[in-house]
Amino acid sequence: MLEIDYANVKLNNVAPRFSYLITTTDDMIIYKAPLCNVYRINRNTKNEYYIVDTKKSYTEETVPITPFNREKAGIDNIIKFKNQYIGNNSNDSHLIDSLPLSEYGYVFEIDSENLGLTIDYQITDWYINENQYLEKCLLYNAVSIFSLIDNVQEITFNFSSNSYKINRKQVQNLYPNYNDIISNGINKNNFNKYLENKMNDNEFIKSTFNKIFVN
Repeated sequence: MLEIDYANVKLNNVAPRFSYLITTTDDMIIYKAPLCNVYRINRNTKNEYYIVDTKKSYTEETVPITPFNREKAGIDNIIKFKNQYIGNNSNDSHLIDSLPLSEYGYVFEIDSENLGLTIDYQITDWYINENQYLEKCLLYNAVSIFSLIDNVQEITFNFSSNSYKINRKQVQNLYPNYNDIISNGINKNNFNKYLENKMNDNEFIKSTFNKIFVN
């Protein structure tokens, strides 16, 4: 029965049935089971995700926590959309669809002449900015897109009330440790260290966003 429960947890991203201890915090629910520990992050939100810790190596303090759905937007998933060129519509679409904000609906277009990407989101920007969620999404999306699509030079994020523009030079010159993220292709550990893990640092988000984005 324990093996079946463990397999169900791994395959279906659900809480284990046979937990001997359940702890609830502001950010997560932790299930301690005989064969693994399970962390339910962003519980009861649209960005809920599970981390199944079979080695029981994480603690509440060290488990990776991001405001996004990590299974969808994390580097382990989006790295498969690495591409040299913008304009591969299927690849571009799958990448944007995996990134934060896609849950609100969007359309996008390519500027082939200027190697630009415009994404129109079907939401008002201020409506989704509780706890700096908008700034976190735009930073994460911009760095992800510039890291994964080699020749894209500029991105415009449009909302019903505002537009935010950013170009590759701004990211290269002003986003801390950007070159470490893209060293030797994509360095996953550095991506998590310098991008994903920064998404809960509100001071970093505020200073970096205001430095590199043009509204």
